[in-house]
Amino acid sequence: MITVVPSQQRNFIDRGWMKSYRTFSFQDYYDDENNDFGKLVVFNEEIFAPGKGFNLHPTSEVEILTYVVDGELEHFDDFSNKSSVVNEGEFQLLGTGKGVNHSEKNYNKDKPLRYLQFWFTPCNIEQDPNYQKITIKEDYSNRMLKVLSKNTDSISKIRQDIDFYIAKLDKAKDLIHKPKEGRKTFIYLLKGHMEVNDHIILEGDSIRISDDRKITIKSIGKSEFFLIDIK
Repeated sequence: MITVVPSQQRNFIDRGWMKSYRTFSFQDYYDDENNDFGKLVVFNEEIFAPGKGFNLHPTSEVEILTYVVDGELEHFDDFSNKSSVVNEGEFQLLGTGKGVNHSEKNYNKDKPLRYLQFWFTPCNIEQDPNYQKITIKEDYSNRMLKVLSKNTDSISKIRQDIDFYIAKLDKAKDLIHKPKEGRKTFIYLLKGHMEVNDHIILEGDSIRISDDRKITIKSIGKSEFFLIDIK
């Protein structure tokens, strides 16, 4: 089964200092038929005005992966009592475990911040919080680079059975992904124009695939995307 979710189909909220696009049910947006995709329970695109953001607030029982598309994200948490600045093209992974107070703000006082955030349920909620800043140093042109997994074959580890990839494709290039039985595939197109198993997706679109054992990704124009192999 393949479901394409066009970018304009996402729930949108504008609070002035923040604009948010929600792919799944989140906070005041609820859709009984659109709560999650396997272990992926939140996928938001958010834009903060200069210097604005979320003050210290509690979160627990999720693994939160953030990718900075444009700008600089300042993170603080009370278990390390340290601030980190995550730059464009970098990730941060916050394992909230049993609970943590944290803040995310636009570090830049002159330019907006745009980031993507993925929330995954953890394998075990009775864990201490942890934090990682992830910088990609390897080239991922015309290949999928495994950023996260529960194993040691990725750049960093996450406390859940997922494989998270990033990839860039030149025009007319293609890749094949073969998920194992019982697993799902979620793809988000960050830039470009692609065809996935004969379905066209545009920049900002996502696609959810269940049961297909072979996924063919063809770049119609130069493209960049995330692929999540998940239960």
